[in-house]
Amino acid sequence: MSDFLRSEAMKFLQSCRGRDKAMPRTELFHHLRLFEPRLSDRRLRDIYSELPVCSSEDGLFIPKTTREVMDFRAYVTKAHGPIIAARRCEVIFSFYPKLRPIAEAQGELF
Repeated sequence: MSDFLRSEAMKFLQSCRGRDKAMPRTELFHHLRLFEPRLSDRRLRDIYSELPVCSSEDGLFIPKTTREVMDFRAYVTKAHGPIIAARRCEVIFSFYPKLRPIAEAQGELF
């Protein structure tokens, strides 16, 4: 059922493109509980942490700009450290490669 819940979460978040349209986590939580009534907050975090979405004080959103991803990286680094932040950003970059910072995309030239 987790694949279904991840898919449903992404469908639900499609209208939340950009931080200015962030959705509070509670809205996603209540929506997904329609499909899994015993859904816990921990399980919700597990679901959206595998998705190409950003979280912030404002809620969850699909990033539109590189700046939003970099702000998200800083936000996650404070809470969980740089390794977790890098992993979460790699998920985003794998779905939205145009959001990868140019220096990171180019790599070392020399």
